[in-house]
Amino acid sequence: MKNLKTRFWMILTGLLVLPAIAAAETVYVSENFEITMRTGPGTERKIISLVQSGKALEMIEKGEEWSLVRAPNDKEGWVLNRYLTTSQPSAMVLERVRQDYDVLSAKYDDLKEKYQALQDQKKVADADLSQNSQDLSELSKAYEDLKKESADFLKLKRQYEKTAADLESEKNRSAELDTENMQMKRNRIIQWVWTGGGIMLLGFFLGLFSSSRRKPRSSLY
Repeated sequence: MKNLKTRFWMILTGLLVLPAIAAAETVYVSENFEITMRTGPGTERKIISLVQSGKALEMIEKGEEWSLVRAPNDKEGWVLNRYLTTSQPSAMVLERVRQDYDVLSAKYDDLKEKYQALQDQKKVADADLSQNSQDLSELSKAYEDLKKESADFLKLKRQYEKTAADLESEKNRSAELDTENMQMKRNRIIQWVWTGGGIMLLGFFLGLFSSSRRKPRSSLY
């Protein structure tokens, strides 16, 4: 607001100092007056109309005491030079400056509102950024944990596969040993059978031989 006030007074001062520029010279009715426009250069001439203070008039012919001017409604007439000035009346300048000030003030309010909206958006964006950073940190930690767990899982999987392979090998070896053991048992049984049979057969022949030797002798004596 302070900057707007400074600009306001700078514009006001500049407008009061600079003369009005136009294709034809423009003059204004002096402050706080309502002057008469007459048909000729004299107070005895007929009054055409009354011109209020601040009204812009086009200079047609400038005289020493009276000048011929044209009003905005295209009426032409003579007015006294002492009531004319080439500078815009301060009230007119002030009104225009006030209008400029109102425009600038409205622009300032609009910019202030937009700035506040941007600030609110920035707060939301900052909050989203903070949340996103937190989510990213959590995701990174979860990813690292998952990598570690995956590595542990793969290690356990390899150990499991090795143990399973070793177990399968042991099972196969055990099956082979069982087969060999059964074969050895069969061979031993067969060996026992043959051994027992041989012993029995040997005993039979020995018994037979012994009985034949024990037959009574004939009494020829």
